[in-house]
Amino acid sequence: MAFDDRTRILLGDAGAETLASSRACVFGLGGVGAAAAMDLVRAGIGSIVVIDFDDVSESNLNRLYFGYSGDVGTPKVTAFARYATAVNPRIEIEAVGSIVRGAEAASMIPAGCGFYLDCIDTLNPKVNLMAALSERGLPFASAMGTAGRLAPERLKVGSLWDTRDCPLSALVRKRLRRLGRGSADFLCVWSDEPAVPPALPADGSVPGETVDGVRVRAVQGSGPFVPQAAGHILASLAVRSLLAAKPRST
Repeated sequence: MAFDDRTRILLGDAGAETLASSRACVFGLGGVGAAAAMDLVRAGIGSIVVIDFDDVSESNLNRLYFGYSGDVGTPKVTAFARYATAVNPRIEIEAVGSIVRGAEAASMIPAGCGFYLDCIDTLNPKVNLMAALSERGLPFASAMGTAGRLAPERLKVGSLWDTRDCPLSALVRKRLRRLGRGSADFLCVWSDEPAVPPALPADGSVPGETVDGVRVRAVQGSGPFVPQAAGHILASLAVRSLLAAKPRST
């Protein structure tokens, strides 16, 4: 059997061929983005752009979809490319090992993608990316907070303006209004489960200060369940959007 035989049963030949000729982009390869990106690979997307500056660390291994002990110290985009091509050797991957900064977010949006997934977990670049994608009228969906949560069944899909009990969503909404995007709609995946509070950094650094150009944050607890489930949902939204304009064959 071929790699996409089961996909063709699900989507029909036309659907599978649509995905094979599609290009998608994933910003951020953390717990959410890694699962989303690998799902796009397995769904048969022909070309994927992945953008992430970080390396695989041991603390990632409890939730990183393609992270294994042998990958520790490897750039996430490199590890992803290796596993993606092991699944589908024909896939085209553009791996961008760069950090997305707020002021530069708009300039880092690659052209020619049929759908974009925002899986960034840092507030300023996330909001600026969402605003830029919205202003350009590009199809995308965003992940809100998934850390500190244990129940994937409490994940929801909907408008950012309808989210509740999600502190990250509230901050994102506030900043988007400041950027003049209060009347635009934003599709997102979010959870109404109360999050476990984060811990202070083990190295004694203070959350909020900047070290080597990176803002120090408290350490969020996390597991495989909610981040990966959110990633699966986002990938499904992307695939369904890419298929929406094409009739399914039987």
